[in-house]
Amino acid sequence: MQLTLEKVLVLKNVPLFQNIPETVLADIISASEEISFVQGTDIINNGDNWNDLYIILNGQVSITKNGKVVSELSNYDIFGEIAALNPTISDLTITAIEDTFVYKISGFVLYRLMNEHKALERSIIISLCQRIRDLESKLDETI
Repeated sequence: MQLTLEKVLVLKNVPLFQNIPETVLADIISASEEISFVQGTDIINNGDNWNDLYIILNGQVSITKNGKVVSELSNYDIFGEIAALNPTISDLTITAIEDTFVYKISGFVLYRLMNEHKALERSIIISLCQRIRDLESKLDETI
């Protein structure tokens, strides 16, 4: 089991948290649930109620939609931030394609942390704006 300081240093590798003060990261860690998934385990299934943010600390997952792999994520990537902010029924299946260790933060807890720590709120907004820009750029390429 890692000490909180070691966990804070690990979170500094996650782009979403790079500019977040260490005290805030310590709060995020204490509010997170540590979960391990063995290879082949579905983390989220199509049709599941989804309202959690996941931070991949070690491992790799595939994201599939309608049976087609749309993305793969690995160390220090996140997924579920939109679902955590606006709960939904998942149209994706997310599967551990190797043994994977994550922090899971519920949407309720994420909102509380954002209210308590404006730096986290700003970072999430910036991250979501960048995701929108990236999607717009990909759309422009197909037109």
